[in-house]
Amino acid sequence: MDHDSPTDSEATYRLPRSVTPSRYDLTLEPSLDTATFEGHEAITVTVHEPVTEIVLNAKELEVLDGSLEAPDGSAIDLEKVVLDVGSERVTLGLAETASPGEWVLRLRFRGMLNDRMVGFYRSRYDDEGASYVIAATHFEATDARMCFPCWDEPDLKATFGVTVVAADGLTALSNAPEIGRRSLPDGRVRVRFADTMIMSTYLVCVIVGRLVVTEPSDARGVPMRVASRPGKEHLTGFAADVGVFALDWFADYYDIAYPEAKLDQAAIPDFAQGAMENTGLVTYRETLLLMDDALATFAERLDVAETIAHELAHMWFGDLVTMRWWNGIWLNEAFATFMSYLCVDSVEPDWRVFDVFQRIRANAFEIDALETTRPIEYPVHSPNDASGMFDTLTYTKGGAVLRMLEQWLGRDRFRDGIRRYLRAHAYANTETHDLWDAIGEETGEPVRRIMDAWIFQPGYPAIAVRRDGDLIHFDQKRFSPSHPDDPTTWPVPLIVRQAWSGGEQVDRVLVEREGLQLPLVSEDAVVIGNAGGAAFVRVFYDDELRARLTARASTDLTPAERQCLVDDAWASVVAGDASASSFIDLVAGFDQETDPSVWQAIVAGLAWCDRFVEGSARERFRDFVRDLVRPALERLGWEGRPQDRDLDRELRGDLIRALGILGDDPETQGAAREAESGSRAGADVEPSVAAAAVDVVAFAGGSEDYERFLARAKDAPTPQEHDRYLYALTRFRDEDLFERTLLATITDEIRAQDTPFVLARAQVNRDLGPRAWRFVRERWDDLLGRIAPSNAIALAGGIRTLTGPDLVADVQAFFAEHDIPQNHLMLLQALERQRVFAALRQRAAPELTERFRD
Repeated sequence: MDHDSPTDSEATYRLPRSVTPSRYDLTLEPSLDTATFEGHEAITVTVHEPVTEIVLNAKELEVLDGSLEAPDGSAIDLEKVVLDVGSERVTLGLAETASPGEWVLRLRFRGMLNDRMVGFYRSRYDDEGASYVIAATHFEATDARMCFPCWDEPDLKATFGVTVVAADGLTALSNAPEIGRRSLPDGRVRVRFADTMIMSTYLVCVIVGRLVVTEPSDARGVPMRVASRPGKEHLTGFAADVGVFALDWFADYYDIAYPEAKLDQAAIPDFAQGAMENTGLVTYRETLLLMDDALATFAERLDVAETIAHELAHMWFGDLVTMRWWNGIWLNEAFATFMSYLCVDSVEPDWRVFDVFQRIRANAFEIDALETTRPIEYPVHSPNDASGMFDTLTYTKGGAVLRMLEQWLGRDRFRDGIRRYLRAHAYANTETHDLWDAIGEETGEPVRRIMDAWIFQPGYPAIAVRRDGDLIHFDQKRFSPSHPDDPTTWPVPLIVRQAWSGGEQVDRVLVEREGLQLPLVSEDAVVIGNAGGAAFVRVFYDDELRARLTARASTDLTPAERQCLVDDAWASVVAGDASASSFIDLVAGFDQETDPSVWQAIVAGLAWCDRFVEGSARERFRDFVRDLVRPALERLGWEGRPQDRDLDRELRGDLIRALGILGDDPETQGAAREAESGSRAGADVEPSVAAAAVDVVAFAGGSEDYERFLARAKDAPTPQEHDRYLYALTRFRDEDLFERTLLATITDEIRAQDTPFVLARAQVNRDLGPRAWRFVRERWDDLLGRIAPSNAIALAGGIRTLTGPDLVADVQAFFAEHDIPQNHLMLLQALERQRVFAALRQRAAPELTERFRD
């Protein structure tokens, strides 16, 4: 398989600009019973030059007839309609030449409500013994063309006037407020919606089905509602509260009022992605919108709050101002990622959400150190290229470099640059450099020069920090284990902190190719080369400075900085620059650690070590884990304390998991069984303890536990509890029970939206992961036919943990013959990660076996 995905020329997919739209009057008539829809549209277009044909996008649609109507009422008939399946375009041949000017293109069409969670699709749910269907749309990136013929490119913005004709008694929602409703003789209802703001086709949304919509909350005059299937409306309160806060907060931050007339947030039972920022009608997976916050863990509440904030950030950044073409989608998603954490941080500063983001960032670091990484922005030609942009590098690395810039510039200066950008480009389209230019003009800093290096170069630097007398030297080199001599450098916006007995000093510096030096402010100063973990870099210190850091980590380093210390140490092990034993030695000194993000970094490294030891060495390793973790859990206890913060509760759950699973501790497993049983029976069990107990019981459980878990996943009172029990099924270690879980993924027992993620987690099962891989390999075609195309890459989501030589050979050979074209580069990265960890296994297994031998 080649590194470079074969792409057609841009001309194959980009539409000609001889005819462009400005308005769509769109009517859709879905039939939920027959899973079909019909539609007609009147598109106001400008003909820029004489044409005999009009080319626009259509996919899996049948165009029935149409005409091109002049302002005087005369019309040109369509002489032919030719659908090109490969380019997803339809060519409309005109019976005569259309002259330049404004025309109205009228088309009738029909299609199927598909089951693949793209385009116009159907979602199902059961309620009180009956089955119901919801018709919903999901268009990003290039699937509006599956619902109606259109100019499906982000810079061809237009106004949309949507009308829905549906069975009486169903709820119909779209981007704008409902402004008219009329009963039809056939028993259906025609629902008309107000015109939208000028926007791109991928943001159009229609939902039709049996739904409950809450009374509106008020966000400075904007009515905000939450829609769900019946029986779930009591789970909408948290989303409504967060939504109002976020909408108001963003209006203040951007200094621009919310640009639409209303905002609905809708939970869809079958939804391929996490959420989608359709203007005025945001759609979500149920687990990321509906929640009983009294029963949810800190992580679950943060997931919902951050997802809502992410989507609402898009109302301005993405919807009001939109990228010109899909190569710029990274900025939409990266900015919304960064802004969502900034918003939630203002709601709950005690959550320290950027420490959580830093843990997520670790995955981007790992991918971006690969040979198969990519620049954040790169050329996009085809729909598959556009789909491939929705990855960790877009969301997480992109968000991280924006965070780096904001911290270096300062919050107010960064915000003022964003305001300048949005004011200049409202209702229009931009290129990436427009943002850097706006921030640079506002701040006077070389923002475009700095950020171009970070956006258009793959990878990231490792900063080497060393003492030379009274000076501290900072040098950079790309962190690329496969190419250690790579000469790439960056202008690195770095915040350096020195702490000593008399105080601290913070310097904001720019480390260029030639490096930098700063004075050591005190003989006993601890030097933190990446203060607050703000920069997207790894930092490695000379022996003296590193010894100071580790000795005073608990007193002089923030949790974010301690997390960096642990994560960078593990990265050195993976790269082959340090031994696994050195990591064990480092984390042994963190027995007094109190922060969940630091513990998560520790446990992540230890979990890999656990995969590389067997037999008695593994038992001794488990002894080490128990000795490290048990005192921390004993300090917190299993019962909540009055002084507990959300982070304390989160840590309690993390430590229970680590002790019960990684430490295989029987006492913890017994206590977890009691907690899980009590929680399921309605006892007052702290949510973080209840969630951790589910995982621990599954790890140690048998057939009776499995039956209870399977039943609970089906009738869980909240989406979060459903997910806890569903994904816990992948932790069971009995082969027959595990096989039942695998088989359920190709039946209606597990929703298609969950299938690829269940299988990814099954691959991570330390004992039975190879069986999960064989199942995926054997059922590959069946699985691809069942799931959303955008989720196919998740079927390879756990292969990095399959590090035995035979497994590596099998996986690599299979994917050499089975590409995932819409996620080609992500697949190459998954395969390289497997090879990287297989090499780590070869190095670490003998060493750890010796370290933990009897």
